[in-house]
Amino acid sequence: MKVGIIDCGTNTFNLLIAEKSETGWSVVFENKLPVKLGTGGFDKKMIVESRFIRGIDALMCHKENAANFGCTTLKVIATSAIREAKNRYDFMRVAKQKLDLDIELVDGHREAELIWKGIKQTIDLGTEASLIIDIGGGSTEFIIANATEILWKESYLLGVSRLHEMIQPEEKMSSSNVEHLHEILDENLGSLKDALKQFPCKQIVGSSGSFDTLYAMYKHSQKQLKDEPFKLLNEIPVTSFPGIHGWLINSTYEQRLLHKAIPSIRAEYMPLASYLVKYVLELSKFEKMYHSQYALKEGAAFELLEHVIVEPKHKDNNEEREETASAD
Repeated sequence: MKVGIIDCGTNTFNLLIAEKSETGWSVVFENKLPVKLGTGGFDKKMIVESRFIRGIDALMCHKENAANFGCTTLKVIATSAIREAKNRYDFMRVAKQKLDLDIELVDGHREAELIWKGIKQTIDLGTEASLIIDIGGGSTEFIIANATEILWKESYLLGVSRLHEMIQPEEKMSSSNVEHLHEILDENLGSLKDALKQFPCKQIVGSSGSFDTLYAMYKHSQKQLKDEPFKLLNEIPVTSFPGIHGWLINSTYEQRLLHKAIPSIRAEYMPLASYLVKYVLELSKFEKMYHSQYALKEGAAFELLEHVIVEPKHKDNNEEREETASAD
């Protein structure tokens, strides 16, 4: 059984195709398409026409891929950029009329729950509280949880694309840009500070685009990790973060575009993402920081496939006869 998940994010629309097996489930295919759905429309809470068309085109491409892989179910999830837009129902209606796709509009708390369910499959959170961070384009989700339950969660309209439009930072962020960012974070993250006092955490687990890039930058800086095998969970040493942050905030946009570890779609936003991580690191005495390959779409796939039972394959008579003959 194969299922497809389309995560309609603010910067990218991501497709995951997963397959149920006797031992669990596995990723069959992944693809992401740059959309930048919120560009030009955050302040008016609108999806502008060019981004609207780009989003529908991306959905069409992902639907075709899912059909080619024989998905029995295709689930489409919309997050911050769509749920905050005044014309969200127009976008959902066009997706239904043109592509016969039903879009599930999830709120921030449901988004956080799916992120937790995805991350749990890459790390044993144990009984102690951990802080999970998912930095998106339109929103950022913070979740304090252990392996069995979510202790606290909140979704803030502090995604890097939204922050970029609010601050309009210079190519190298100026002191006034940084001051403005800190004012926004201080104003909005009071509940996170209170939650960390109530549920102290020693480790951060980050997921999605910005953390993908932070880990890629760390790996790039450690040449001995060049041929390291793919892992679902990777440590970004807290002691290595200042060096990565220092490079990002002192780099030009052109330098970030040329950096092998930074995707072009994230080059504009990574200094803001890095400042956000730095801000959070300074809220508590975190000892470890990890990057998880799984997030919302993997959590949604897990939900779809969790209760599916795969029957063991039975050998037909010809196979049994061949094995008997071989044994003789």
